[in-house]
Amino acid sequence: MTSEEVYSIKVLKVGESEVPGAEVYWMKDFWTWERLSFHVVLAYNDHRTFMINTGMPLDLSLRNEEMRKFAGDRALFRSLDTISVMHNAGFDPDDIDFIAFTPVQDYTVGRLNEFRKSKIFIYRDGWIKDIAAPAFAYFHNRDLFIPKNIFDFIYGAGWKNVIFYDGEVELVPGIRAIPVGCHHRSSVAFIINTNSGKYVFTDASFKAENLVRKIPIGIAEDIYECLSAYEKIEKIGNLLPAYDPSIDGLQIE
Repeated sequence: MTSEEVYSIKVLKVGESEVPGAEVYWMKDFWTWERLSFHVVLAYNDHRTFMINTGMPLDLSLRNEEMRKFAGDRALFRSLDTISVMHNAGFDPDDIDFIAFTPVQDYTVGRLNEFRKSKIFIYRDGWIKDIAAPAFAYFHNRDLFIPKNIFDFIYGAGWKNVIFYDGEVELVPGIRAIPVGCHHRSSVAFIINTNSGKYVFTDASFKAENLVRKIPIGIAEDIYECLSAYEKIEKIGNLLPAYDPSIDGLQIE
């Protein structure tokens, strides 16, 4: 097997929300609302199944308390049952060989403790800065970023399956991780090789328009990291923007 190994892709919608437009587009669209979809991405071939994100937690009370304070009831997160969505797509937790995240947040790690057999890739520097030892706790609220049961699982029963990685690296043949920052310290772009080219799944671009119009996301920790990520993505391949409803249910063979 080589780095030219290719995958099929399924994009599964596992949640949704609406947010003020300025959260999606930096310093623009203050009086509009943008619909977001939350996704898990399944990349699979005859050798392995690789899953990016594991969906939202069943209990969204802490997240929605913050969303309500931020923008009112319209912004509340609504979750689909990730495991049921996967099952309907022909996959179950025991089928997943590898898991990774972009970024480490409650809405990306919410069902991780149900994946008992999967190897878990975690970007080390992002884990340290967002979760293990956040330097600025006001901005990096560990209790919000990761549910306690998932935190306990990673440091408990799941620890034997955790693989920390550093910098840009090929995680498995045909799937590469590039830390991009922009949204969070743990934000990563994943490049997946397919028969129809390379696809990049990242939260540095919430929607396709961020890349097309070169507008950083509004809730960026560093807008220059966003712009740098867009330059890289354009040279690599096709964008899968993490929260764009346009990719709901997308399949790539």
